[in-house]
Amino acid sequence: MKTLLDIDNGKKIKILKISGGKSIRQHLQSLGVHTGDIVTLKKSSFLGGPVLLEVNGYDVAIGKGVASKIEVEELE
Repeated sequence: MKTLLDIDNGKKIKILKISGGKSIRQHLQSLGVHTGDIVTLKKSSFLGGPVLLEVNGYDVAIGKGVASKIEVEELE
């Protein structure tokens, strides 16, 4: 299964599963990120820094550790 860290910039993806504890899921929900959402990966770099997603027209930044717990399916 692919995670957000395995996807190229600019791709549309569907969030299949959010692994990790309840606090991670609650944090992502507060940012508007839910299982089943279709989002666009705007920026992810190999050198570190946050992963930038477009969710419902808004930009959301999440850390690499959290991004590694989000399993996705590439749509494009």
